[in-house]
Amino acid sequence: MKLLLKQLSNHKIDKLVINSLDQSLYQAVVQIGNEEHIVWETHEKPLITRNLMEIRGFFEELNIKEAVLRHESAYDEMIGHPVSDGTNRLEVPLDVNPYSTAKWLH
Repeated sequence: MKLLLKQLSNHKIDKLVINSLDQSLYQAVVQIGNEEHIVWETHEKPLITRNLMEIRGFFEELNIKEAVLRHESAYDEMIGHPVSDGTNRLEVPLDVNPYSTAKWLH
């Protein structure tokens, strides 16, 4: 199911996952129930930015229970680690509020 950013207010979002893809390139994914869905800006373009604060700001008005920054590396074997069948996923918890102070004070 393709979820547009403007449609997310109609859903109960359990978790916001911000995938760290490559050197300051972030992609938004939401978990609804047990399923993860890529968030789309338009029908042709997924929501991807080069600014972590910007992508978090898109979701500040939504009622989200949990937010994480996720990174998965495909380069373990390049640094001498054996290729494994498991995952090397790293998830860092984020505050659901992207701003430590009110946005209008920035």
